[in-house]
Amino acid sequence: MADYKHHPVEKWTKEHIQAWLHETVKVNKDVADKFNKEEVSGEDLICFEKKDLVDMGVAHGPAVRIMSRLKEALSNTASLCKQEIQPTEMHEQTTITSEADASTKAEGPLQRTTIQSAESENIFQNSSVVLTLLLECLDDLVQENFKKFKRYLKEPLLSEFKPIPASHLESNERLDIADAIIKTYGEENALKITTCILQKISQNDMAAKLKKRIDQLKTSTKISNIEEEKEMDQGEKLKNLLTCGASSLGHYSHYIIITNKSDPEQLEHLQFLCKLNLFCVLDFDPNSNINGTCKLYRNSRHANLHFPKNFQGEPSTVIKTLNLYNQTSWVFCNGRLDISSESNRHLDYQSWLRIAHREIEQMVSFIFRREFLPIRRCLVIFLLLSPVESEKDPVFDTFMTFHRQCGGEENIIHICKNQHTFEKWQSVIQKKYEFDIKKQSIYELDLSQINGRIMKLGPHSQHCEKLLPSAGSSFVILPQKIADRMNTLDILCANECDNVKVENESEFQSLKREVEEVFYRGGKVQWLNFYFSEKQRAKPFIKRDKYEDVMKMVTSEIKLPKSKCVLVNLFHHPGCGGTTLAKHVLWDLRNQLRCAVLKDRSSEEQVASQIMDLMKHGRTDESPQTPILLLVDDSEDTEFAEKLRNCIHRKLDETCLSKNERSVNLLVIILNCVCTHFPKDQYKHCETKSQYITASLTKKEQDDFEEKLQELKENHERPENFYSFMIMKSNFDKKYVKNVVCGILKDLDMSTKKAQLLSIMALLNSYIADSDISQSVCEYFLGMQPFHWGKETVLEMMEPYSNLLIKSKGGQYLEYSAIRILHHDIACACLEELDLTYNIKRSDITMNLLHSDLFFKTRLGTFDLILSTQRMLIERQRNVKNERGTQFSVLIEKIHEDEGSQKVKDIFMKATSRYQTVASIPQALARYLYLYDKDFSQALEWAENATKISEKSFTVDTIGQIHKYHLKYRLQQEKEQELPHIPENLDTYLDIAKKATSAFQRAQKLAKTDFEYYADCHLTKDSYSLSANMGVIEIALIVFDMVKSLPFFDQDDPRTRRYFQSFLKISRHIRNVYFEDNLINHKYVKVLNKHEDFLHGLKQQAKTSFEFFDVYFTYLKNRKSEDEFDHFCRKKVSNYFKEYISYSCSEAEGATIGNTIFQESIEIEACEMYLEEQKADTFARLLQHLEYENEETMKKVTTCYAFLHEHSKSRNPKFKTNLILSNIILHLIKPSASCAMKEKDLIHLLKEMMQEIGVHYSFPEPYYLALLLLWPCSTTADTDKNIRIYVNAIRTASRRQLPHILHKRGAISHFMLGKKSGLEKLVPKAKLCGSSDPKESNRLWHTGDIFHLKEIKDQLLRIEGTVERGEVYIDYGDLKIKVNPVNPTNPKSGFSKEKVSFYLGFAMTGPQAYKLKYKNN
Repeated sequence: MADYKHHPVEKWTKEHIQAWLHETVKVNKDVADKFNKEEVSGEDLICFEKKDLVDMGVAHGPAVRIMSRLKEALSNTASLCKQEIQPTEMHEQTTITSEADASTKAEGPLQRTTIQSAESENIFQNSSVVLTLLLECLDDLVQENFKKFKRYLKEPLLSEFKPIPASHLESNERLDIADAIIKTYGEENALKITTCILQKISQNDMAAKLKKRIDQLKTSTKISNIEEEKEMDQGEKLKNLLTCGASSLGHYSHYIIITNKSDPEQLEHLQFLCKLNLFCVLDFDPNSNINGTCKLYRNSRHANLHFPKNFQGEPSTVIKTLNLYNQTSWVFCNGRLDISSESNRHLDYQSWLRIAHREIEQMVSFIFRREFLPIRRCLVIFLLLSPVESEKDPVFDTFMTFHRQCGGEENIIHICKNQHTFEKWQSVIQKKYEFDIKKQSIYELDLSQINGRIMKLGPHSQHCEKLLPSAGSSFVILPQKIADRMNTLDILCANECDNVKVENESEFQSLKREVEEVFYRGGKVQWLNFYFSEKQRAKPFIKRDKYEDVMKMVTSEIKLPKSKCVLVNLFHHPGCGGTTLAKHVLWDLRNQLRCAVLKDRSSEEQVASQIMDLMKHGRTDESPQTPILLLVDDSEDTEFAEKLRNCIHRKLDETCLSKNERSVNLLVIILNCVCTHFPKDQYKHCETKSQYITASLTKKEQDDFEEKLQELKENHERPENFYSFMIMKSNFDKKYVKNVVCGILKDLDMSTKKAQLLSIMALLNSYIADSDISQSVCEYFLGMQPFHWGKETVLEMMEPYSNLLIKSKGGQYLEYSAIRILHHDIACACLEELDLTYNIKRSDITMNLLHSDLFFKTRLGTFDLILSTQRMLIERQRNVKNERGTQFSVLIEKIHEDEGSQKVKDIFMKATSRYQTVASIPQALARYLYLYDKDFSQALEWAENATKISEKSFTVDTIGQIHKYHLKYRLQQEKEQELPHIPENLDTYLDIAKKATSAFQRAQKLAKTDFEYYADCHLTKDSYSLSANMGVIEIALIVFDMVKSLPFFDQDDPRTRRYFQSFLKISRHIRNVYFEDNLINHKYVKVLNKHEDFLHGLKQQAKTSFEFFDVYFTYLKNRKSEDEFDHFCRKKVSNYFKEYISYSCSEAEGATIGNTIFQESIEIEACEMYLEEQKADTFARLLQHLEYENEETMKKVTTCYAFLHEHSKSRNPKFKTNLILSNIILHLIKPSASCAMKEKDLIHLLKEMMQEIGVHYSFPEPYYLALLLLWPCSTTADTDKNIRIYVNAIRTASRRQLPHILHKRGAISHFMLGKKSGLEKLVPKAKLCGSSDPKESNRLWHTGDIFHLKEIKDQLLRIEGTVERGEVYIDYGDLKIKVNPVNPTNPKSGFSKEKVSFYLGFAMTGPQAYKLKYKNN
């Protein structure tokens, strides 16, 4: 690197400086390495003082030597400058003068003055030249004159110049004095003041010499200006090529670079690559990652290193695997020598053509798929850093591939390192093609000029180190490369927007107006909006009144955190400023918290890992953590945020365990912004911390908007066209919105493409708030031809409707530009205006959308459009206030209400042809036909079509629902028309009931195996499992009601009523039922005989479904804190059970065990009926009695079970399990109850049963009792040696019995381990409420806050155990028993073994650990 001698000091790289220190200054290698490590460049070095060197750790001696040699180096620079700026006298007097004279004659006086002024300014742009001139003068002064010179600097010599403070002139180093002069007066005035002082101290020759040098500089600068004028066309051309004629970058969403081998001296001029939004780089330099362009880029930015073969497969999989759109893909196209393997070797041309060319063709074809990259929004750049000598070069073959895929040369530009390289490249291309690439090429600028021109391009920013808040009010730097790696997060830095660079006040105001206009028209808020509102003389940003509430909600978690990861929700109407409010909170907390907005929610694990990276960045193990505030925006509910919270919680626990950190130092706050039409209702039903805002302004908010409007009028021409702002200012006045829309849609012609596109956007934005249509799709729909730049845009084509539209970013990765209507209220008003004024109905627009092939062809953005359309058609909306959702999507409900059923059917039928592989479309049509049209045969046909597409529980359940509704409809018609009951109808009804039950049973089986989410209202198979079981029950009750109304089952006669109950229980056949001998009865008996098997099985089927619900709601709980649907469903099941009992168990009431009037079999039946009626006949139902605490009922229940155990011939273990549990419950309710069995008798009975069933029993209940009775009271007590076997057995059995619902719901611990002994060690959870308010109690358990309450802690025993490899264990002597940890204290440590303590609960899935606490805390 000895070539530093041929460069001025200010141009030195850090490698130049290291070589200079080693070769010229001859300092130790360690000292030279310090400069390299601190990345000191030439521009930095010339600003150094000796003190700076000492601060770097350089010893005093070497520091003096370095400063001395630096002066010499600067003198050498001056010599170089002299050689460059001393033209010959002839050249000065002829060439330059003649050119100048000619130029002057051609220009007017004003132009000459302007040019001369510009030249004068340009002379002094090079600060190192001015410094060199000053040093030359000062070095020529003897010490006495130097002292005089310094003394004059302390005095006011010229009126316009202030003196330099004496403290700045204490140094005797001439370099320091020269630097002080420049810093005080600037480059030009520094020379002027120096000339003046030289004359004052009688150094006139030196002053004259300095003046001459200044004149020479002016002359040299003029020559340079002439050269720059020649280059100006290329510089402007480069800007236009990169920006599509705009003033800043932004037109092209992505750039693709194809480059070849670089030279080391080129690298410092390739920084512009970091400025461009690179989608991928195709690199033909095999050493690029060692010492080339790739290494340079990765020093500043993150890039993933790939090969062309990686771009193969299904697009969505490739995008996710390679992390495309989020991070640059650097593709090695001809070997990669930093990885030594045969497949990575560099190939000669013929070998490359044979082996690698096909892979590159496939890659280019892949990335230019219609659904991948928009050709017109992606610019391909051939960056030739070395010549392409002939057409037998892989770079040229790659050019041909791109030319073919891009459909021509318009979207390909060429940047060549020099003219020679360009001419060779041009020649190679012209041998193959007729066009000339000259107009698309840059070749007259050298790389340094190219680099400077691109780096100067907007959008109005320059490089600035990003800062993150850290401990003790300090900040740490976040390098861009690290930020790139956190690709799921949009990180808000403490100095966000401080890097905004504008040339002057006018440009600043222009940028401010532009940003404000986008936002107030309806664009999403940018950080710049908040930044500008804080500038001097700016008015504050409007805050909704709930801002303070949300801010307090967040900051309270910082002061008194109750968990390491907390979730707070903000529910808001569409378009009412919810997202803006949330981002404003982030902005105002950016100096205290590390804030980020979630960009990609496809993987909770990845997000959680990057949150941990953000938290740990720049922090030592000893320093405290800075909390994280994460905004999750555009949520539809709280489910994703809750999953993310749990995932982050696990990651935080890992950190605690692996590094022995105190958990109090770790805090992540998730602010979940939920867009909903029912914000207040969801707020009321949400059990985590929440707030809500609605589409209604307070008086203060209205005043704030009025004041803001006056400010906007001062700075904007027509702020009344900022419709999003004006809608809020009008307090969401529907009349105002209607007037705006009516005015713009006046004389609308629906036959035009732009009117049709507007109507489709209005439809989508009305019913799917976050929807848009990609710009690419809009262009194709409007018939716009491919363009390079300078032609019409979509918004221009959409005039006069473009005032209602706004550009946005679409796609999961914001990978494409899109268009949408700027506000939800405007979209709704457009639909109303189209309907009322132009008779364009919603169904018409929907059919037009479904009819247009273009919207369903594969291209960028159509996948999201197709998904939005599907959601619009079938996604139902649940209203938590009404405990149920709509029967169909909001759009379908509206069309049904306004336009009738035929329109709805037409839409669904058209949609089935568009969505041929989506079962939920024909399923929705089937549901519509049976619910609204009562066309059950057609409904059945469409439901069967849905099962052919996908036989899942939700499609088969629909078949059952059709039969059920058909049966209910027939019975209702019979009742309303007062038709006589006839046997033929009963036969038909039972046939229908049989088909319904068969379908429901099939759906029950399928629900155990299919786990995916369905498009309909985000329902999972759990919902359809409930629906199928509910269907079985409903059919049974309908059939029971039909059968009991038969003449020979008269319910008023106790004898015939017993016949009916016996018939249902299969204890009596229909032929044994007494009935009057007449024709009608014989026909009825014949029908019942025909369906006897079905009828006899119906009661047991209903009983099984009731038991399913008992298990579902008793053993398990919803993992979400909200359980409105659970509550609604339980209430419905409870009512059905009462009806069911009235049919089968009414005789049981008042049964007395031991009464001699009963024979033994009758007594057994009476006991069974009593238990069923009291909901005590199953293990799950018995557990519910822990809440009832009815002593008398439990006494009867235990007596019944004791009798059954003694007299029943059945050896079913369920009798024993229920007997044991009923006695445990009775003992806990009434310990002194005389009829309760003793603990030792219960244990004896349990062990007897365990010997009978072994450890492979199918049901978990016996093992659950083993845990309750055999679990030791403390870790020092005697422990049954089989307890670990029973723990393993209950886990296996529960997974066998509950496999299809365990993943969605959490197990309930009905008993906790207390501090007492015997049966009293079992503390029912029902007694541990913590609050009289059920909602508050539920919240306490959900968050774990229940265990902070003293009355709870006093009752429960804290157990000691260990955490190993993320699993929790209890040690009882030689026994190590695994325990399931319960969120939110779920540890997942890698390898750390820690001592812990926790509270123990007993659930049907095994023992559970609550509120883990680490011993070292």
